Amino acid sequence: MKTRTIIIIGFVLIFTIFGISTFFEWQHADEIQKVSEYHRMMSIPAITLLNEMTINFQKLHITSVNMVQTELSDEKYKELQSKYEKNKSVFQTSLKKYDSLTYSQNARGIQYAPEIMQHQMQNYVHIFEELVHANDLVIEQYENKEISGHDAISKLALLEIDFHNTMENDLQMEITGMENVQNQIIGIEKEMERVFIISVLVGILALFLIILLILRFITNPIEKLCEATKTISIGKFTKLELNSINSDVNDVLSAYNRMSEDLENYKLKIIKQEKLSSIGELASRLAHDIKNPLTVIKVSLDLIKSTNKNLSAEDIKKFERIEDAMYRITHQIDNVLDFIKGKPMEFVNYKIKEILDSVIKDLPKSNKISVEIVSEDSEIECDFEAMKVVLINLVINAMHAIEDEGKIRINSKVREDKVIIQIEDSGPGIPKEKLGKIFEPLYTTKQEGTGLGLASCKSIIEQHNGIISVKNNPTRFIIELPKMINQLKK
Repeated sequence: MKTRTIIIIGFVLIFTIFGISTFFEWQHADEIQKVSEYHRMMSIPAITLLNEMTINFQKLHITSVNMVQTELSDEKYKELQSKYEKNKSVFQTSLKKYDSLTYSQNARGIQYAPEIMQHQMQNYVHIFEELVHANDLVIEQYENKEISGHDAISKLALLEIDFHNTMENDLQMEITGMENVQNQIIGIEKEMERVFIISVLVGILALFLIILLILRFITNPIEKLCEATKTISIGKFTKLELNSINSDVNDVLSAYNRMSEDLENYKLKIIKQEKLSSIGELASRLAHDIKNPLTVIKVSLDLIKSTNKNLSAEDIKKFERIEDAMYRITHQIDNVLDFIKGKPMEFVNYKIKEILDSVIKDLPKSNKISVEIVSEDSEIECDFEAMKVVLINLVINAMHAIEDEGKIRINSKVREDKVIIQIEDSGPGIPKEKLGKIFEPLYTTKQEGTGLGLASCKSIIEQHNGIISVKNNPTRFIIELPKMINQLKK
């Protein structure tokens, strides 16, 4: 998992938590809006209308009592009768408005009052209508002289008591509904507060978990990496385990491990180069010191051979062994000097056959080992002497590997812009465990070797932008060289 993935997941988690919280808050706000709308459009208008109806009925009752107390023949009675009809009309108008509230709806077509409340409101409307009708009936009985004024006043008083009792019950119902609305709002507000607190706590917990993840999988590994880099400064090349689920951290740790390994190899390489440099200086002095006596021995040997014409076969054989030993010593000294000198190359076009012929000419003579050359006609841009040193080294190594009787085959061929030279021998081969080390400096499989010959060969081939490799069964040294060095450099 990458760092940006952890961060994205963290942001998504936090936004999701607060998104859910916002959704619940929006739902609660919507419920509050609905309850408030019921409160505004239902409860308050209903109580206002009931108060108006109470006042209007009281006026209607007072007018009714005045009518009963006034003679029918009196002119004032007609005025009271007209006032009675007016008060009754006003009361009935308020009653109709109250009745219309029973089934009032909001903008979404939802009725404000629940069904049970609708039935109660309709029942109260019916009772109020009956009380008004009963009041009309008392006035009518009085006008028809079916009852006396005293009886009419008694009946009107009872109707007033019934009205106030009914109105009190109706008002109590509306007030109870209003209190329920208030309680609903308080409950919703508490629920909103609870949701907010929970969402904040969950958000803090999520943030804490994200911080822990960052510390566990990012910060802590980086701190370990910083500590590990301090050990590099004192020459300790440690490796860190790749056990983080954060792939970015693993990539950094992997790069650190590669860097640590490369630095360790580079350190070993520098140490080896310093050792080789010290050895090289000593070997160079020794090589020159040895070469001078060898020259004296060779000149003396040639002088003895030239002045003694009647040497026996046994003497000649001894001289040949001396010359062979001198050649081997000279060859090893040349290997040391070639490896140490590292002289600059002079690239000139030469025919491959010309180089191989010169190599065969300078090889030590052997009646037991035959050398076969198969060469395609081609030219190669190279340093003649350096290339000759490489091939002589490889052929002499092949001779030493054969030890007794055998065959060496030198094959050169051209493939597109490359020249491939193979040197194959019939020797026993190179042990598998030593195959990958033979080009390392100071590594040798022979007791009399210096371990610098093949290392020098590799260095020369690489300066020609080429590659040298070795294979077994049979042993084959393979050299791949570009035909044109200067063209590659361009």
